[in-house]
Amino acid sequence: MKLLNIPFISITISTILGIILGYYLHLNTFLLILGFLISVCVLGISWKRSKKIFSKGYIFFFIMIILFIVFGAAIVNIHDPRGSSNHYTTQIQLEELQQKSIGIKFFIHQRLKPTTYYDKYIVSVERIENKKTHGKLLLQISRDSIHKKLNIGDSYTTIAEIKPIPKPLNPHQFNYAKYLNKQYVFYQISTRKNLLIHNKTNRWSLYTVADRIRLHINQKLNNYNFDSKQLSIINALLLGQRQDIDHETFGQYRDAGAIHILAVSGLHIGIILLFLDFILSPLQHFKRKGKIVKLILIILLLWCFAIIAGLSPSVLRAVTMFSFMSIGLQIRSKTSIYNSLFISMFVLLCFNPLLIFSVGFQLSYLAVFGIVWVQPLLAGIYRSSAYIPQKVWETFTVTISAQLGILPLTLFYFNQFPLLFFLSNLIIIPFLGSILGFGILIILLASIDVLPTIMADLFGTCINLMNWIVNNIAQQEDFLISEIPFSWKMLVILYVIIISLISTIKKFNKRKTYTFGISLLILICILIYEKRKNLHHEEFIVFHNHQNTILGTLQNKRFTIYSKEEITKNTQNFLFGNYLTQNAAHLDSQKSLKNVYRNKEYTILIIDSNSIYDIPSLRPDIVILSGSPKLHLGRVIASLHPKQIIADGSNYKSFLHQWETSCKKHNVPFHRTDKNGAFVLNK
Repeated sequence: MKLLNIPFISITISTILGIILGYYLHLNTFLLILGFLISVCVLGISWKRSKKIFSKGYIFFFIMIILFIVFGAAIVNIHDPRGSSNHYTTQIQLEELQQKSIGIKFFIHQRLKPTTYYDKYIVSVERIENKKTHGKLLLQISRDSIHKKLNIGDSYTTIAEIKPIPKPLNPHQFNYAKYLNKQYVFYQISTRKNLLIHNKTNRWSLYTVADRIRLHINQKLNNYNFDSKQLSIINALLLGQRQDIDHETFGQYRDAGAIHILAVSGLHIGIILLFLDFILSPLQHFKRKGKIVKLILIILLLWCFAIIAGLSPSVLRAVTMFSFMSIGLQIRSKTSIYNSLFISMFVLLCFNPLLIFSVGFQLSYLAVFGIVWVQPLLAGIYRSSAYIPQKVWETFTVTISAQLGILPLTLFYFNQFPLLFFLSNLIIIPFLGSILGFGILIILLASIDVLPTIMADLFGTCINLMNWIVNNIAQQEDFLISEIPFSWKMLVILYVIIISLISTIKKFNKRKTYTFGISLLILICILIYEKRKNLHHEEFIVFHNHQNTILGTLQNKRFTIYSKEEITKNTQNFLFGNYLTQNAAHLDSQKSLKNVYRNKEYTILIIDSNSIYDIPSLRPDIVILSGSPKLHLGRVIASLHPKQIIADGSNYKSFLHQWETSCKKHNVPFHRTDKNGAFVLNK
């Protein structure tokens, strides 16, 4: 399959490269548009001279690649709302509004997964201090005993401070601010529910209609005997909403390798597409426009399901992808299926270029690409005349192909791999089509109040059975490989290995064999290099944590904690779980905090609430302030002459401000973990 025969693959890849360059390099919009216009002119001249688009091949192809790289970089700037004169970041001087509450009018755009203390929403701003503006904010509402959800499209007014979204304060923690920035959400507001004023005017859109449909469905389902866990699974499977799934259930599906079942995405839409393709196949026998009618019906029904499923980002992504793939299926050409896959990706990126950074987007497309590319090869290894063995083998090959497509990304993002993923998929996926079909029927009948109770109970039993299967597989902890350190270099080279291996198996070629062998050798070298690097990596860390002082030392891949108080398992995972994984280290021991540490050439003194620091002959290089000690910092500096002062999260804010001023006055570096994050000393 030659690259020039499938131009949309090269167009889409060029656009992706341009988006990545545009996002990280922050290129000038005017220059990008100028470069795009010049590229179009050169491309037009090249086409005119060659008469046919691909008659002379490579010159035209090279210019086309440059054109779409520039195009990708340009759409990043075009879609960035901060470039608009009406965006709130340009309308209002946010730095001047720090510590100041202002009036904000907004409407609910999206509901997010709540935390223990907050309900979270993405809101679209309409007015700030009577200035008409736009843009997205993260809204956090303190949870009360009622926990009543706000409806998408409803408009509210409140008084609150606009603040930056906090960044992680400890090494390798999840960067929620960066995650939201890629959804064009740059600031947040926090308030209580009783401070929200509901406006009578609501903003209607397709998303609002979808939310109203979803709300109506949930109200009807609440009339039956579904418990909260069953309802959360139904919402995830059929309505594209998994915010209400509890952490335990979510963890079980993740550890069983079945997390994709809980998101209405490529798997669900693919099953529905194959089902619709089968039941509408008689239309193909009509000589006049039978295939076209079938195609139109499939696409319409897919989008109807998307609306019922709430038009969540994963649903929109999957339905767009499979709408184009359904066109490829009707053409019955392998090349057309590949083109359909890449055309859908190109269209989605034109509307939202930062989707390329979405983990769900990446996993969806790579899983489908793996199935399309690898599954026919694996399916041909075994053929059975018996129906059941053949279907089991086909399901197994689909599962293996999808997992092969996403394996490097799974290791990179989640640092774990469930060995029993094929078991959960073999048991559940053959029946998932029936579960989805049964679930859609349950929703339709419940919506018009004609659902028999026995049918609702039967569907609830099916959900319980699926949960039970997943729970039992997840409990086999020996088959879950976790805490796998996996760098971006490993990610790239592992994909090269997989692609070269499958290409060689499909069509043997010496060059492909050499690529596979060299890539394998490079991976081994990377593994050896990173193992040696981690072995010699040494650090001293002052973590940020409220009401507790926690120090850590890393040496020879062994991590030792020094803490004032006992640290729970959950706190350990939150503070340094990812840190241990990324450094291929293990927790060696947990010890009580002392006042003095000597770490190679550094002497470290901890001054706690006892305020004792006058230790004879002690000249510390680093002073750590813990537990809000009542002292005159200027005298401490004059007495000890430290090179660095650190204040962690266990100190009062008012003390931190005073100490910061004193350090500036005496020209001593001051590090406060609540602003600057954990203090890391590389030895």
